[in-house]
Amino acid sequence: MDSREICQKIESFLISHPKAAVQIIADRLGLSRSEIEQAVREAEGLSLEEFRRRKRLTEAFKLLGADRFVPYGPWENTRSRTRIIIPRTSVRHSVHRFWRIRPSFSAPCPLVDLSSAGLAFLADVALMPGKQVSLLLQFQEKEEELRLLGKVVYAVATGIAGYSWRIGIQFLQFAERRGYNSPKVLEALVQFDSK
Repeated sequence: MDSREICQKIESFLISHPKAAVQIIADRLGLSRSEIEQAVREAEGLSLEEFRRRKRLTEAFKLLGADRFVPYGPWENTRSRTRIIIPRTSVRHSVHRFWRIRPSFSAPCPLVDLSSAGLAFLADVALMPGKQVSLLLQFQEKEEELRLLGKVVYAVATGIAGYSWRIGIQFLQFAERRGYNSPKVLEALVQFDSK
């Protein structure tokens, strides 16, 4: 098998087993771990973990955009604004910690929906409701990321593309002060809200 063929087999295996360990993938394909890593690096120019992360994100975007329906839950009753869906938008998050000066952000997670008051995204870890988080939104058509501060409102179990949790965030207030979201970010969100 050539590298491209191995990558296709890995990709089809990851669709049904998105969190499978490298050894399980290798055993399934009858190859060694190093052969798996080498094939992905040759064909895609990525490590297996980066390849897996990109494929999971792509699969989540496909599932979220396929029917444009996200199951309703208890969070729908408390929303002040209607959420919109922006295809292929990702979110990176960092929970605020007392001892950490600079936030370390997660890998990109797929955005479920967004409004000028908050957002929801899929993640591998549950975030504790009430915790303050920093967020970086990356829109498909824009180079720069929007930086926001918010508070976790809920974390509910899900199984979309192997992501374990759906996380709901309420944005902190918008003002020209430290610890608040920039009004310029609000202007950008209102543009999406009004579409």
